[in-house]
Amino acid sequence: MVNHWDRPGWTPGRRSYHWLVMLGHVSALTAMATHCQEQLRDLPHLDLVPTASLHITMHRLAFTDEVSPEVAAAVVNDVRRRCADLPPIPIEIGPLAGSPGAVRFSVGPPEPVSRLRDLIRDSIAEVRGSAALPGRASRFVPHVSIAYHNAAADAQPLIQRVASLRNLRPVTTVIQAVDLVKLRREGHKYIASKHAEVLFLS
Repeated sequence: MVNHWDRPGWTPGRRSYHWLVMLGHVSALTAMATHCQEQLRDLPHLDLVPTASLHITMHRLAFTDEVSPEVAAAVVNDVRRRCADLPPIPIEIGPLAGSPGAVRFSVGPPEPVSRLRDLIRDSIAEVRGSAALPGRASRFVPHVSIAYHNAAADAQPLIQRVASLRNLRPVTTVIQAVDLVKLRREGHKYIASKHAEVLFLS
């Protein structure tokens, strides 16, 4: 495991524009996350995610000191244009899995969520230029993190514990909007403040 919080650019007080699908209102998901967090709580090096903050990270726009409010607004308007005819996206959340820096639920099917991310990427490139996107696009794996790892450590104890929780029934819900938020870090916690919302067709 690695330290999730060891990321370049995050200096004290700095904020970032991120596109997120917020899921803290999905009661079945928060109940499943709470159950899993209780089973992981005694393991070292884990920072549990508040269930009200559960989300799918779609794409980072930029740190807020790197773009003007006008540029952020232009990206929001372009995302709205591209998503104007987008219907709600049914998804299934689960089972529990992991990455080097987090414990997280898988989200599927991945293709519709990836298409939404592609629309957001296209809007960022349209407004800010393709140079504003990473030089090499990493493989997007939709997920909902429930805990972040805060140190380099052997993964085996965590792998064993997660394996015992993988038989939980997945949660079904629908993505009906994507939000541009201002994200900040307070200690080992992300705090998201909604900046703009893009609603899909109802």
